[in-house]
Amino acid sequence: MLTYLEARDKIRSMVKLLPTERIPLAQSLNRVLAHPIFADRDYPPFNRAAMDGIAIRIDDWNNGIREFPIRTTIFAGMETSTALATGECYKIMTGAACPIPADTIIRKEDLTFTPNGTALIRCESISRGQHLAQRGEDLKKNELAVTTPRVCDISLIGTLAALGVHQAPVYKMPTVGIVTTGNEVVDIDQQPEHFQIRNSNQYLLRALCEQWQLPIRSCQHVSDKPKALSAALKQATQQQLILINGGVSAGDADHVPQILRELGVEILFHKVSIKPGKPLLVGCLPEGKIIFALPGNPLSCFMTFKLFVEEYLHGCLGFTNERFQTSTLMIPRFKKSSLDEFFPVFRHAGEYGYTWKPHHGSGDITATVGCDGIGWHVHNKHVIAENDSIPVLSLHPFFNII
Repeated sequence: MLTYLEARDKIRSMVKLLPTERIPLAQSLNRVLAHPIFADRDYPPFNRAAMDGIAIRIDDWNNGIREFPIRTTIFAGMETSTALATGECYKIMTGAACPIPADTIIRKEDLTFTPNGTALIRCESISRGQHLAQRGEDLKKNELAVTTPRVCDISLIGTLAALGVHQAPVYKMPTVGIVTTGNEVVDIDQQPEHFQIRNSNQYLLRALCEQWQLPIRSCQHVSDKPKALSAALKQATQQQLILINGGVSAGDADHVPQILRELGVEILFHKVSIKPGKPLLVGCLPEGKIIFALPGNPLSCFMTFKLFVEEYLHGCLGFTNERFQTSTLMIPRFKKSSLDEFFPVFRHAGEYGYTWKPHHGSGDITATVGCDGIGWHVHNKHVIAENDSIPVLSLHPFFNII
């Protein structure tokens, strides 16, 4: 049985960069940019007024001129061919292109506009280039503007739009097939018998996939009967990423491992020395498709997706950093097992670290409600003392990925 780190490294060894595609920028939110972006021109592309006011030549100021006839008014988006004579100024608006030879902006708060069409400067001192964004000071043409991989968040989308990227080059996410199993499981719109449970894991897995922008192409529930299970799994393997829930333990009705082998799946590993999630199975097909058979208990399903499926996706998108970050556990935690244990952690307003709370095992449907991350209680440490440092995995799939 593999340790957590051995299983994680096995997953990493399976990683291959995803293919890329171009999509409309308006549809790119939370997709992952696949190619670096270079500036198509200087930014700003002209000397840009950062204030409403007047534009002058600093040499005129240095020669003692304080009152300037206004040659013309320049608005944002306007080009002027009117030349500036010695001692004259442009009246200029924020965002407007400032023509050469004007090289300094005086803000309107430091001016008095006279009835004679002049502007009188009232400040004691000015400096060359003040309130004027110089052409190319943000980016020069062909300069690297955005590195990759990078999530297309709201701020990046605005930058890409400014750079003229109307078709965003992003990684093409793998299609997903989901199969949940179990005779005891009914859909959530049904009233279960006292010996049945609702299919919460199907909705959990759908939500996790949607958070990653994964296109779900098939999603079905099937009983534990081998023939029905085989048909469902065969259909799911038409997709590139296959998620199976349940049927991977050691019970008489846990047929998934054997059926996967019959379908030509190479079992990379089955069972990991972790809690919860020990029965996890990971396999692959010759054409590169990958199968994650996750345990059926809700907390186990959640944890193994976050720990292993997301590790795989993380690598396929080109991210190489460690996903766990060091933080503080504010209250002690004890364990008796020699396994790596993973548990929900919680943040509280105004506090730096995390807390945790007991739950009733991996079948507890409320164990993760309100949690902010996953704490890692390493296998060889039986006691986490108050305010000890621990590794914590954020619930946000794209946290700390730069």
